[in-house]
Amino acid sequence: MSTIYDRAADSAAATHVQVAGLRRTLFQRDPSMIIGGGLLILMIVAAVFAPLLFTTDPIVLNPINRLRPPGPEHWFGTDMFGRDIYSRTVYGTRISLIVGLAAAILSITIGLVVGLISGYVRILDTIVMRVMDGLMAIPGILLAIALVSLSGASLATVTVAITIPEIPRVVRLVRSIVLSVREEPYVEAAVAAGTRLPLILFRHVLPNTIPPLIVQATYVCASAMLTEAILGFLGAGTPPEIPSWGNIMAEGRTYFQLAPWIIFFPGFALALTVLAVNVLGDGLRDTLDPRIAKKM
Repeated sequence: MSTIYDRAADSAAATHVQVAGLRRTLFQRDPSMIIGGGLLILMIVAAVFAPLLFTTDPIVLNPINRLRPPGPEHWFGTDMFGRDIYSRTVYGTRISLIVGLAAAILSITIGLVVGLISGYVRILDTIVMRVMDGLMAIPGILLAIALVSLSGASLATVTVAITIPEIPRVVRLVRSIVLSVREEPYVEAAVAAGTRLPLILFRHVLPNTIPPLIVQATYVCASAMLTEAILGFLGAGTPPEIPSWGNIMAEGRTYFQLAPWIIFFPGFALALTVLAVNVLGDGLRDTLDPRIAKKM
């Protein structure tokens, strides 16, 4: 019996070391994390202070200035209605980040709860995973378009439509971790000691899911921003009166040969933001994954 508890203590200590390492990684000087985090912070600042960065109102029509090229008065030019592309691109940063962060938080939260229960409670595992497999069988973009079409275009609807296809991936990730952790000696010792299931999940299982979920959240955020832009480009995203990178590019595709700046600047902002999130995710993965950390 003492041997089991010694092994349990060693395993629990290893888990606490891993969580402590997670806190240290937030300040570790990794080039990928610094570059990605710096770019993402710039985008967040632009989103938060968007009203202060406007040169003109992004939704005000000014037909006299239609299709003006970039210049001192309109830094990114104007569209076919005379609206300032710079102001609309800055405002689109706010929409894209709101959708990306909200989708990441919602999918990680729901997927964590479902994955913990599915991975630890064997009776529910088969039922839950068959439902997740059914959701994953449907292409995410088609499911999002269907949900938006049924519920109507709005920021909340788009966020929910993007979140639902991401939940099964998070559930499968958490479930795989739980299936491995529940066989550890310290979990078996906690079960033998009569510890209640919620306490086992919260104290022994949950800490092991935090590092992978942080990395997964960055990829979900990047994917959500791309999906939101695709929906906007297809006309199934946010309403036209709300400037987003997707619908700005959709409006400018007809005038691409005459005014390529309408598509170029919001497209470049989208690519830069997604790149920043992905680079940050890669840096977090390299730092938090113990196998990669040992090689480094």
